[in-house]
Amino acid sequence: MQRRHSSNTDGMPPERNRSQTIGSEGSLDEGGVFDCLKPDSPASPQQLFSGLVGVSSGSVPATPFQAAGLVLGSPPEVFIQMTSSSRDEGPHRAESPPYLPRPPQLNHHHHYHQSGQHRSALLHSASTSERHGNREDGDEASAPAPALTELKAVVSWLQRGFPFLLILLTKVCFQHKLGIAVCIGMASTFAFANSTLKHQVSLREDRSVFVTLWILAFLVGNIVYVYYTFSAQELHSSLIFAKPNIDSYDFFDLIWVVGITDFVLKFFTISVKCLVLFLPQILLAFKSRGKMYLLIEELSQLFRALVPIQMWYKYIMGEDPSTSYFLGAALIIIYSLCKSFDLCGRVSGVRKALAILCSSQSYGMRASTQQCTEAGDVCAICQADFREPIALLCQHVFCEDCLCLWFDRERTCPLCRAVVMETPRSWKDGTTSAHFQIY
Repeated sequence: MQRRHSSNTDGMPPERNRSQTIGSEGSLDEGGVFDCLKPDSPASPQQLFSGLVGVSSGSVPATPFQAAGLVLGSPPEVFIQMTSSSRDEGPHRAESPPYLPRPPQLNHHHHYHQSGQHRSALLHSASTSERHGNREDGDEASAPAPALTELKAVVSWLQRGFPFLLILLTKVCFQHKLGIAVCIGMASTFAFANSTLKHQVSLREDRSVFVTLWILAFLVGNIVYVYYTFSAQELHSSLIFAKPNIDSYDFFDLIWVVGITDFVLKFFTISVKCLVLFLPQILLAFKSRGKMYLLIEELSQLFRALVPIQMWYKYIMGEDPSTSYFLGAALIIIYSLCKSFDLCGRVSGVRKALAILCSSQSYGMRASTQQCTEAGDVCAICQADFREPIALLCQHVFCEDCLCLWFDRERTCPLCRAVVMETPRSWKDGTTSAHFQIY
């Protein structure tokens, strides 16, 4: 800083260096505004005012300026001499000794420049860091997340490859058009028969024998037609755990045999339930038929889980087991472990169904005449007179058969929705599982 200050005064005239330095150090003229007013040599008042228009050089005396304490043309050390008593006393002021030059204050000038430069450096660094931080925040905000970028890449790839995937799918569907058509027809037949049987079960005494016979005949006809059409493949052999007559046992052939066998077993299950629906009330009460439907369904699911095992074993081992013996053995072990867990669940379901069939289910106590009278002598479910009325724990009264039919689907009271059963028992309403047992 000292070196910079000295360089500022080197370019000035020799006779003005000291006065400029004193002026800047004394904070009287930091910018050098009044430098032009400082004379280079002593001058008289006549010489100073000689350039003014209308003022003659001889009409300006020097006495008033000296009386006011101004010494024009004085040396640079004392440019303006003015006592404090002269400002206060006016014309009666006393003479005072002349002012001495003010001692130099080097620290003030250096401290001013140093603090200014320090403040400017701080402001510059703060503004730079703020711009850098805003730039980083903008970059972070504009940069997409990696997961979003990967998702966009996958979507873009699917858009570009969609025509090729569509072509491949069309080719596969055309190659297996017969199998796809047969599966769609059997799935539609199953959906129609299943919904119709469920509706007939809910009607109880009002069930239609004609509709039930039609369902039974329609399902048997579909089974016979499929096996007759594909008699060369001997698809019925899979029902007795035998291998069908198929030349190449690839994946699509496996899905074809397993799918046809599963649909046939579903049709057979619905046919057995139709036979149960034919039974008169004397042989099997309506309140106990839900238990029979449950047992039939659990047995059907167990058998449907057992049938595909031998076909999967043959597919895993291949036509020549010696070529991939170790790989086939490892895959069979894994398949057997997974299948064992599934079979354990099926067997447990059959045991529970047998326990329910052999036990008597009680939903409440026999309702008294007073309770029936308070309920209006009309069942809220069937809207008819009470037949074997039962009072639930919530004191609502219903017919026993109506309650058995209701709790085959629900687990709460029909009126107040109080929980009567912990879990509803599925398949007691006559429905058959639509699950495709592929493995």
